[in-house]
Amino acid sequence: EIASCLVGSEMCIRDRGSGSDLASLKTSAVRDGDDYIVNGQKIWTTNAHKADWIFALVRTQTEGKPQQGISFLLIDMNTPGLEVKPIVSIDGMHHLNEVYFTDVRVPVSNRVGEENSGWTYAKFLLGHERTGIAGVAASQRKVQAIKDVAAVEHDNNGQKLADSHEFMSALNEIEVRLSSLEAVEAVSYTHLTLPTSDLV
Repeated sequence: EIASCLVGSEMCIRDRGSGSDLASLKTSAVRDGDDYIVNGQKIWTTNAHKADWIFALVRTQTEGKPQQGISFLLIDMNTPGLEVKPIVSIDGMHHLNEVYFTDVRVPVSNRVGEENSGWTYAKFLLGHERTGIAGVAASQRKVQAIKDVAAVEHDNNGQKLADSHEFMSALNEIEVRLSSLEAVEAVSYTHLTLPTSDLV
């Protein structure tokens, strides 16, 4: 399981004290051979205590505009130096966490895209966060289950629901909208995994 705030989980992006200004993050990743050494703290990370992996925005460059020095790393939650502390909400539930990085060694091969281009990927993904919230795959399964029921169930007039033009038109419209969201998710994934030079 990946804690990534998009597509059903949470991305580790907010530094303590940065508020909604993501570009002000201070969690650093310093290159050391084939690894980055990550130090800092993230807050409001959903389900970090359940995740095996986590996406994190980190600062890999301090010169220039703040947005230009951010990279996107995929980090194994079992890496030494990584600690998760719970944030228990007022209702006693535990979904949110603080994540601490102390000399956490992350392979450069775990970087998503180009170094210092993480802001570009994060903006794109956050712009399409609604597709993950929609739960496209789960919704598609539910639509199929409704179709299966409609093939055997009858309405008050004894007609199969599957033979009802009005019923099936509404269901088909839902399917089309879900297909559109699925396409947006596919584009989001493609843009995330390609280098900046390949983005259209």
